[in-house]
Amino acid sequence: MLPPYPESLRRKLARNLLRNALRLGRGESLLIETWSATLPWASSLELEARLLGARPMLSVTDEAGYWRALDEAPESQLGRIGGHQWAALKASDAYVDFYGPMDVVREERQPPAVLRRARSNDHELMRVLQKYGIRSLRWDLGRTSEVWARRYGVDLRTWRRELIEATTVDPRTMKRAGVRIADRLRRGREARISHANGTDLVLRLVGRRPWVDDGMIDEEDVRTGHILQVVPSGVTSVTVSETDGEGTLLSNSTGVVFTPERETPLGPGRWTFRRGALVRFEAPSGGPALRREMRRLGTERLPPGLLSVGLNPKISTIPLLFDQERGTINVEVGRNSHLGGKSRTPYVQAYLALRGGSLEIDGELVVQRGRLVAP
Repeated sequence: MLPPYPESLRRKLARNLLRNALRLGRGESLLIETWSATLPWASSLELEARLLGARPMLSVTDEAGYWRALDEAPESQLGRIGGHQWAALKASDAYVDFYGPMDVVREERQPPAVLRRARSNDHELMRVLQKYGIRSLRWDLGRTSEVWARRYGVDLRTWRRELIEATTVDPRTMKRAGVRIADRLRRGREARISHANGTDLVLRLVGRRPWVDDGMIDEEDVRTGHILQVVPSGVTSVTVSETDGEGTLLSNSTGVVFTPERETPLGPGRWTFRRGALVRFEAPSGGPALRREMRRLGTERLPPGLLSVGLNPKISTIPLLFDQERGTINVEVGRNSHLGGKSRTPYVQAYLALRGGSLEIDGELVVQRGRLVAP
């Protein structure tokens, strides 16, 4: 279970999400979905929405009931959502998901077929959100656990504290920095990453549109279909040329390997690129998982996929959000077609992060030794 948190903190976070992230207006409809573990946070969000003059609706999934259903209900009934639930979502102007379940160990023990069935509506959910332009946020406090904290080598209390503090950062401050960096990434032709630890990697930029995840969903985000953000947020990213890349990246932070089955911590480690491909890597933690995936795919090379810069000043240890720590430089290899790139490698992605590094775009510093460079 989650520890109790003061109402003043819950309501502060709720106000930032509603006013600054979702920019919820009077008379707008808000759908809130929560699991039992995060119900106090969802209740505070509901109250603040009413104080704004909005019209909230709260839906709760009881975790104990969810596990009973997985154990006892026919597999054909898992993951089914009725038309009444879809109707509520389609009629909403905004949506907040307090994600779950919390028992991640029990979840990982489920047969893959059962998990796929239980999550079978995820694609339809995204389709509905985009089709109807529903401004949406997801918050993962309900996914924190001692098991995952040990797996990622972080302190659980610190992880939870940062999830809260980083979600109360005013997104407008991150947007200014994010837009400036995005402009440089869009106009630039060459990105060079360096560090005193020996990192020296050159990637080619090809004029693709960068994404700015600043924790605020504005009119442009809705217009371009970028309507779901995981909070806390804070990263500017762009897909890079899949056929260019020379040099070495020595990570000094934990990254991740994403495969269809699970997420595995990766790094710190060393990646070597030659002629536009990752040709050698060393990472005691997570490296074997990446090698297994590469063998499964029958390849010894993965193309560069993504370059990003973190923007959030309150993130330093959050698993899976390591790329959003302010001033952190991140490189991804593998599939990037779902992010606007051209690599359709069967699903495998791996990220490494670099703290304290420098990033130059066409010879001009954007990040200098871990600090964002002012324009």
